[in-house]
Amino acid sequence: MNKYISLWSGPRNVSTALMYSFAQRSDIQVVDEPFFGVFLNRYPHLYRPSRAEVMSSMPLLETEVLAQLQQKEQPTVQLFLKNMVNHWPLVNWEKKKEWQHVFLFRDPQAVIESFSKQVEEPQLFDLGYAEQLNAIMELEQAEIPFYLLQSEAILKNPEAELAKLCDFLNIPFKPNMLSWSAQARSEDGPWAKYWYHNVHQSTGFAPYTKKKYKLSPQFQALADEATMHYQKILSYL
Repeated sequence: MNKYISLWSGPRNVSTALMYSFAQRSDIQVVDEPFFGVFLNRYPHLYRPSRAEVMSSMPLLETEVLAQLQQKEQPTVQLFLKNMVNHWPLVNWEKKKEWQHVFLFRDPQAVIESFSKQVEEPQLFDLGYAEQLNAIMELEQAEIPFYLLQSEAILKNPEAELAKLCDFLNIPFKPNMLSWSAQARSEDGPWAKYWYHNVHQSTGFAPYTKKKYKLSPQFQALADEATMHYQKILSYL
């Protein structure tokens, strides 16, 4: 059994809901963005609303994170790591070669509309599309399997998409992955109070609703740039 399932997501991609889904399983232990402290330490001028809380409570070195993860390992339980994809370069390649990789992504306009409520001037790096594409290409070149999942797809049909994902991970789908209690989880990172309002009120994946977004010219230019990478990611489906 592979000990680690690593989700690589951009922000505002339903990644927390997916983490909550896997947390319902007795054979999975979830870990919320374990490398976020390392990431903020690497980029000291990058704004995140939770910076102070993260820097004071999380390990700031990759080796420290890996040591913490190793302490969580159990013979019959897999670790599900919810990672932001721009944390990808912070993890050494030898470790990543041992993990199962899942990439979660969403239409850039939806991401920017949501993310900009907390980060007023998002940049392409914040959204992670270029990093996600580079990570996919890196795994493909190394002939390491990976799984691609659209946020919109899992909202449209959670049971079918989770079943396919579990099949890739070589674990049985469990119906209890479709619902959870409307509350915070002990595994939530210190950033939860800034970002997790909706998922804390949810009891399952929200129904998909198609929206039209009217972004400012600045944000639309960013969306257009992100979409070039997004379309290339979609070509791997």
